[in-house]
Amino acid sequence: MQINYNYLKNKYLNYFEGNEDSCNFILTDVIFGFNEISEILKKNNITSVLEIGSGTGILLNELQNNFPNINFKGVDPNVSGFHNYKKIFDKIKINNNKLEVVNKSLDNFATDEKYDFIFSINVFEHVKNQFDYIDKTVNLLNESGRNVIICPNYDFPYEPHFVLPIIINKKITHSLFKSVIKKHELKTKEYGLWTELNLTGKKTIEKYLKKNHISYNLDYSIKERILQRVSGDKIFKKRQGVAATLAVICKFFFIDKIIFNILKIPFPYMKLIIKK
Repeated sequence: MQINYNYLKNKYLNYFEGNEDSCNFILTDVIFGFNEISEILKKNNITSVLEIGSGTGILLNELQNNFPNINFKGVDPNVSGFHNYKKIFDKIKINNNKLEVVNKSLDNFATDEKYDFIFSINVFEHVKNQFDYIDKTVNLLNESGRNVIICPNYDFPYEPHFVLPIIINKKITHSLFKSVIKKHELKTKEYGLWTELNLTGKKTIEKYLKKNHISYNLDYSIKERILQRVSGDKIFKKRQGVAATLAVICKFFFIDKIIFNILKIPFPYMKLIIKK
């Protein structure tokens, strides 16, 4: 079960009012997210799913269309105004009245429902209090449920939204790259993106999980899939600029094996699976 770029573009481009760059940005992420999540849905007895941070709703819509026997719901405040995603979601919902996204932040999302599976993709790094996020999502799980968080790992000193090295900490990095950050936010209209980013790394998250006796594991195979994406996804590669080029060179010469497998340097992306 797969979806491809041409299929998605034919289906959704008009929702972006002809803005192909914005469409490409979203659709390549949808393909990545669909492949990661659909594999879990196929192999497990899952009947209810909650997506945190649904954005445009395209990923949720595609998952719902491909898994009609599963009940899907999304949560997204749609208040940032970064890309006016709610406008796109409203257009999609006209053609799919089953699509349900609650227009609230997770903090304000109150429900008695429990879910077999909760997931978020590239959302966790935007969460102000990540420990509260973990606690809230664990409480929303059914017994034996799972919560998958796919996001950057800032133990590796690299910020993928701005394609910048992290120098010591967020404050110093901002001081050194202030003009670059401002230019990016003006270009993408993601005003305030840098301010809202939470640069917590995997080690800190693991420490909290262990301290609170929360069962989890990390899918380290995400490394290979991200490196394959850098090589095969031209749009994603372009977004990551020089960093993507270096990643391709490292993979070609097997330098990535030395860096991440032998030297044990943290990989800049992670797939965390929390179990109830």
